[in-house]
Amino acid sequence: MTRIDVSTGLAAADLRAVADARAEAAETRREERLEAAKQAVETLKAIRVDAGEIRKEMARRKLEQIREQIRMLRQTASMDPRGAAREIARLSRELASAVKAYASAGGSASGVGAAPEQATAEQAPPEQAADAESDGTRDGAPDGGAAAQIQNAPEVQARERERQKREADAADAEAFMAQARDLVKALKDILQKVAEAARARGPEGEKDVEDAEKALAEVGREIAFARSAMPAAAPAGLAA
Repeated sequence: MTRIDVSTGLAAADLRAVADARAEAAETRREERLEAAKQAVETLKAIRVDAGEIRKEMARRKLEQIREQIRMLRQTASMDPRGAAREIARLSRELASAVKAYASAGGSASGVGAAPEQATAEQAPPEQAADAESDGTRDGAPDGGAAAQIQNAPEVQARERERQKREADAADAEAFMAQARDLVKALKDILQKVAEAARARGPEGEKDVEDAEKALAEVGREIAFARSAMPAAAPAGLAA
């Protein structure tokens, strides 16, 4: 004999169907919210990455400009030792600024992707969570092991992409810092050649040389600090 719910006039089978429909609808809504949150996170990451890459590219171009100016300075340094020392100080400050800009553009976005998913799950109304879980495993769903592999596959792929990006960022950082070190060495070589002649011009020449030495030392500090903020530690050969 079919049991009828007096308050609703529905049979037990109908009530079960309604409960299943509610559970499926609740799960669908949860998955939709989760997907929307993931897409929002990916969009934010893309914006941050694009902005960071633009700043890095600007820093790379600055290094190339400095390299060209150093090439020209080599040809004229002996003609004006004091002017060469002042130019070395100026280029050193620009180099320090480029290193600092590159390092600040390589900030990590770790921790951003996990929060929205967690928040979405935590913010689901209790009755929806209960409805979604009340039916257990739905018909046709894979068993536990297969389901876990299917569910975790996107996360595994995302972790692999993140690992590859970290490695690429680290290699790029090492190359940038190596170029910066080469430029510092070139500036030091020029200063060594003109320092004696600049100092011979009197106290003002002495000050020009000291300013250049201080600016070069500042570049070294910026490189050391920038390396500590890179995605991975650079080889020992790049120590500032």
